[in-house]
Amino acid sequence: MVLYPIMAAEFELDNHYQQIKIAVIIAIIIGLGTSIFFMSVDIETYSSLYIIPNSTFFDKNANSVSFEYGVKSFESGRTDYELIMYSADVQVNNKQFSLNNGEILEERVKIILPPDSQFPNKISLTLNTGETLEEVHFWLK
Repeated sequence: MVLYPIMAAEFELDNHYQQIKIAVIIAIIIGLGTSIFFMSVDIETYSSLYIIPNSTFFDKNANSVSFEYGVKSFESGRTDYELIMYSADVQVNNKQFSLNNGEILEERVKIILPPDSQFPNKISLTLNTGETLEEVHFWLK
């Protein structure tokens, strides 16, 4: 009679292990399904606008500044861009171009500052995709 309670306890342990095993399998399936869903549905698209470090040169005599900037497209397809350059709040240049996903445009530009520019002067670039705006800037002192 002593063996009977032990056998019942073993049966209960086996039953608990089976329930835990089933719960773990269900959790893994739900996790995989959720991961696959979010990886395929929620693909973020964006564009990266940047100024290349140590590329700025301010020529006081010519009242101009030159620098290198870059744009990298992480959009889902071909995207049209408009890049507008400002000295303080005055538009000094603009450029229109298109990039495919993964393409990079890097370019050196020289802009003439307005004659009445005051310092410090904020040089800013605004990238417009039609849906989003990105902005970067640096200061001339």
